[in-house]
Amino acid sequence: MTRGTANIRSATRNDYRPEQIPAFLEKDWFTHYLPHVPETSPKLLRRTAAVRLVQWVLGGSMGDSAAYLGIPSRGAKFHTGVAVSRVDPFEFHQGLEGIAGEICSASRPVDYRRRREALRGWALDQVAWEDIIKQLTPTPASWHPPAFDDRKRQVASVFVWVQVTQGEHVFAPRPIEAAQAPEVQRRWGLTRNTTWCHLTRPDAAPHYADLRKVLTKYASRLARSIDDGESLTHQ
Repeated sequence: MTRGTANIRSATRNDYRPEQIPAFLEKDWFTHYLPHVPETSPKLLRRTAAVRLVQWVLGGSMGDSAAYLGIPSRGAKFHTGVAVSRVDPFEFHQGLEGIAGEICSASRPVDYRRRREALRGWALDQVAWEDIIKQLTPTPASWHPPAFDDRKRQVASVFVWVQVTQGEHVFAPRPIEAAQAPEVQRRWGLTRNTTWCHLTRPDAAPHYADLRKVLTKYASRLARSIDDGESLTHQ
């Protein structure tokens, strides 16, 4: 017998804060606390879990909580009520309770909202991008030289944004792309998913693995700067 959700909906809580919830539930939390269900999208479950945790604190609708996390109301899908998926609502609720408990026990919880606000409309500027390029391992002369154009800088900026905010790359700001002519934007859009895959796949090619390593270090420094309250210059 499937257990309903009417008797397990959490009342508004005050033992953690909504800014402590990343827009895309941390992978370790998802793996540890939420059940693996075949044919159910892990991406949608992680997104739904983050929204639910915010909703437990703020109340209101899922749309309100999604907006708080910077997730657009249009184009973003959720497992509404979780009953539409194969996930047992009671198990899902229990998993969220476990995640909430872990957040409450954190000694220095991250303020993800501050990070999102700091990087609103952000991208790597040209100076930072050139410094990152200098840190990469030189490409052998016999190899085809990799591109370091504005398109690559935009993808790199999205990667840093994801690392700092723990958001989904599809919702990252893309100011460099937005500044291009419409036909250029369309052309970049055709390669967006492919380039993202090259940069993030576990078995990435040497260039992308090297770039990812340098960008991860940059993101760590940037996150510390935001957490310490330092002002940032938006590009």
